[in-house]
Amino acid sequence: MRTKKVFSHGKTLDARLYELVQIMDKNIFFGCANEFKVNREWWVILNDANKIIAYCGSIYTEGICIYIRAWVRKDNRGKGLQKKLINIRYKAALKNSHTVITYTTKDNYPSANNLISQGFKLYFPEYAYGGKEMLYWIKNIG
Repeated sequence: MRTKKVFSHGKTLDARLYELVQIMDKNIFFGCANEFKVNREWWVILNDANKIIAYCGSIYTEGICIYIRAWVRKDNRGKGLQKKLINIRYKAALKNSHTVITYTTKDNYPSANNLISQGFKLYFPEYAYGGKEMLYWIKNIG
């Protein structure tokens, strides 16, 4: 397995993989907002056959990194890939952010546990940007 950044702040780094992630995201997160915009970064994890088995994205704004969209193929879950995606984004956020935030659905215990194990704490934002039915997580950098 290998990790590859496919998009960074308006620049496509691998057009084929970036297009595949957009197609996958539209099907996996059906009905959700389009998250493929300029102030984002996107990564994939590829298996030995160069197939995408996981992907994730981040938004950067005013010193805050927001983790968006993380997905791991079902037959690859439980192998530490989500923690790897969390850490990839955290390392990128170290460059220009002071805080990392994200959210999960209330019933997504594996994601919540992975975030907690990586130092995230539950918080209650002033504006529930992901919806009122979500749990919100924060980690300060530094």
